[in-house]
Amino acid sequence: MIKLATPVSHLFENKEYEGVIVKNSDVLECRDRSIDYDNYIDKQELFHCELQPIHEWGDVEWRFLQKIKDTKPNLKLLTLHSASCCDKPLINGRMFELGGREYTREEMKSFAKNNFLKIKNIFGNSVEIAIENNNYYPTEAYRDVTEAGFISEIVNENDLRFLFDIAHAKVTCFNKNINFEKYKSELPLDRIIQVHICTYSIDNELNQAYDAHSYPNDEELLEVSKIIAKCENVKYLTVEYYRDIENLEISLEKVKGLVCELSR
Repeated sequence: MIKLATPVSHLFENKEYEGVIVKNSDVLECRDRSIDYDNYIDKQELFHCELQPIHEWGDVEWRFLQKIKDTKPNLKLLTLHSASCCDKPLINGRMFELGGREYTREEMKSFAKNNFLKIKNIFGNSVEIAIENNNYYPTEAYRDVTEAGFISEIVNENDLRFLFDIAHAKVTCFNKNINFEKYKSELPLDRIIQVHICTYSIDNELNQAYDAHSYPNDEELLEVSKIIAKCENVKYLTVEYYRDIENLEISLEKVKGLVCELSR
C-alpha cells in the first residue's frame, strides 16, 4: 500500500494542527529544519535533506548525516538534492545564480559516486537512498543538474531510487520551453519511490514558472494517478503544502481517496 508521507513543517508548532496532520498521514517526512523534532518517532520514516551529494563534502556534511542516522531510528528513506552546479550558489529572488566553485558534469558525477558509496555504508541496507529532480531557472547555476539525462545517470549509475517532484518538472519544462511528457519519459521513472505533489505558478511579468507550493489541483492529482498506474515501485506520496491547515487537510484527504480508488 502506498503511504502518505507529510513533511514536518512550521504547522507542527501548533499542537492542534500537529494532531490533524498526523491523523491524516501514514508517516512523516523530516527535513533539515525539523531534524530535532522528536514527537511520533515511530512515524518518522523519511528524511528529505538539503545536502547535495553531487558536490564535494567535508566533515560538516558527514556529521549532519550521522545525526540523521542517530536520531531517526525508524528511517526507511533518505532523499537528497541535485540542485546546482556550484558549491555556494547566490540567491536572486527565487533563483540560484553562480557562486563559489563551479563543477563540471564529470566532477559532479564523480562526487556523487564517492558520496553515495559512503552514504550507503552509513545507513545500511534498511534505508533506501533517493535523489530529487530540481526545477530549472534561466541561470548558469542550473547547468546540467535539471537535465533528464544527467538525473538518470546519477540515479542509475549509483543504484538509487528517484524522488519525482511533479511541480519541479513542470517548472523546468515551462522555463526551458520543452515538452513535459517527453521530459518526464527521459527521467528514471522505473526507479520512482516517492512523489512530491503541489501546484506551480506563473509569474506573468517575467513569463516564468516557479514552484509556488500551492495545494494540488485536479490536474496535479490526475498526474499522480498516471504515475501510480505506470510506476509500480511508488511507496510514498507527499503533499508539499504548508500555508494553512484547512487546505492541507483537504489535500491529504483527496490524495488518500485517490490511493484507495487506485488500489481497488
